[in-house]
Amino acid sequence: MVECNVCKKEFEKDKSLHLHIKAHKLSIGDYYQTQFPRYDLYSKELIKFKNKEQYLSADFNNKRNLKSWLKEASMEKARKYCKGLLTKRKREKGLKYTPTEVELRTLLVPPISYYQIIFEDYYKLCEEIGLKNKLSSLPTQGPDGKIKFKEEFDEDHLIYIDSREQNPLQIKDFPTEVKGLKFGDYCLNDKKKTGNCYIERKSVPDLIGTLSSGLERFKNEIKRAAEEDAYMVILVERKLEECLAFKKLPYVYKKNTRVTPDFIFHNVRELIQEFPHIQFLFVDGRVECVRIVKKLLLTKILKIKFDLQLAYDLKLL
Repeated sequence: MVECNVCKKEFEKDKSLHLHIKAHKLSIGDYYQTQFPRYDLYSKELIKFKNKEQYLSADFNNKRNLKSWLKEASMEKARKYCKGLLTKRKREKGLKYTPTEVELRTLLVPPISYYQIIFEDYYKLCEEIGLKNKLSSLPTQGPDGKIKFKEEFDEDHLIYIDSREQNPLQIKDFPTEVKGLKFGDYCLNDKKKTGNCYIERKSVPDLIGTLSSGLERFKNEIKRAAEEDAYMVILVERKLEECLAFKKLPYVYKKNTRVTPDFIFHNVRELIQEFPHIQFLFVDGRVECVRIVKKLLLTKILKIKFDLQLAYDLKLL
């Protein structure tokens, strides 16, 4: 049961309570902000209300305030707070695997690079709090700061492009062949070389459709990949920060205004935790997609399972 903090009337569900709140001439946001005031730890302003779960769990209004607070906090305080974020998320969301860079960047928490600074080993920290590492630390970097994986291929190697791919990437300097694939849009005709990796390309509208109305169909595709012992990289042809604000992109359709970035990236995080054989990678445009497709398929990079988004964000790919 949940109780109205104004009149003490009880309700079975939050939905009934939220309908009742209107009788007090309050919006849902006003109700929580007046009855359960919470303040940004850095700015001391009221926490902005999006929904009940977000409001009652948020300590900051934005990542800028989080970053500023951590900068002023002592090392001990920062370590305790950041470890607590992971522990709380494991407990409340039932996480099994260490959160990836995509998961952390789509939440109001620091990125992996910050955890590396204050704890030295993010993956060891996550193991200590009971999470399973499905990815390893980044490989050793070369003198130029890049992860060294040389392109190696034979004359008979070619990249398969799925026959259902409606807007295929223009891979001009490597042989390709259009072929019906069981899942994914791109793969090499040599499973051993790539660790049986398939790449699923997504534009932003594709991503929105797939992770809303098309979610169950996409889950079935991911399951088919698992049955074939395949590894799938969902490659999105737009930077992560732009996708997190996709409502501002001029070409993104707005037929369903109820589909929000919060909803889409909630589903992204759910998929990453549910299926250990997938990764999401957000890159800067279609030209960059071509470069990354070749990088993933024509080197042995995917035989070492490390966080691709982290490597990309650090400009190591």
